[in-house]
Amino acid sequence: MILNKSIEMVAAFNKDGKVIPVRFRVFSEDESYTVFTVNKILRVDEAKSNMENVILFNCKSTINNIEKDIELKYIKDTCMWYLNKINA
Repeated sequence: MILNKSIEMVAAFNKDGKVIPVRFRVFSEDESYTVFTVNKILRVDEAKSNMENVILFNCKSTINNIEKDIELKYIKDTCMWYLNKINA
């Protein structure tokens, strides 16, 4: 399922300056939110999308007590994070 939903992210950086997503929160339409933890990073790809430098993180995260594959998108130029996809 493609979402491309803006999220708030807590991230860390390793000694080489690489960004590492740790946990994020997704807001509902009523402004409540749910916090999710990134359990494991499976793959990291850097790309250009719509003339923006992006980093795509394929990760595992637990959603409703079920571990799912997700894709997080980080736009380097604006420092914005998105929950891009949730795979069933």
